Amino acid sequence: MKKMMIFLMLLVAPSVFANQSVTLLPISLEVSADDVLAKFEQTILSPEAMLTRFRPVGAIISHKRVSQNVINFVATKKVLFISKSVYVNGVLESSEDKGACSKEDVGYSLKMHFDSSDALVTNNVEELEAIICLHSKSATKLMGIVRSRIILGNNYSKTLGPIAINLIKEQVSPLLNALTEEIKFLR
Repeated sequence: MKKMMIFLMLLVAPSVFANQSVTLLPISLEVSADDVLAKFEQTILSPEAMLTRFRPVGAIISHKRVSQNVINFVATKKVLFISKSVYVNGVLESSEDKGACSKEDVGYSLKMHFDSSDALVTNNVEELEAIICLHSKSATKLMGIVRSRIILGNNYSKTLGPIAINLIKEQVSPLLNALTEEIKFLR
């Protein structure tokens, strides 16, 4: 009966068209360190150390490699008693974005593209985008909000798409943790 319900839900799931997006809940960010804004910029604009610190969650991760702004790994996840491994290749682009936030805030745009990943990923998820709006509380403390969304792939699947979206969605908090850890580590 349960399998039949899942099958029926898949049949009546709403259609999703390419370039649609799924907006994720905003996340508050607080970072404390000496010269915190300069260290934030250094970490975002040269993300290799942050990506090295990043620990993906939600799957068994193997063969992780980082080079400059590129991270790749194999993610193995069990779904309905079937284990599936996919190659994930993420390319992080980051820049200051003066128009994304209020005048009092400093804004940054981050985009993680998955173009060279396995088809299971690229069919369902084109990229993860985030806007970070920061305001300084002092020279040693930044506070901000991270607003992110997932851009759906051109061949989004009603069955596998939600699994791919959830896997990518689960990575936002670990990426932010890696960001704050790297900022605190910098001298």
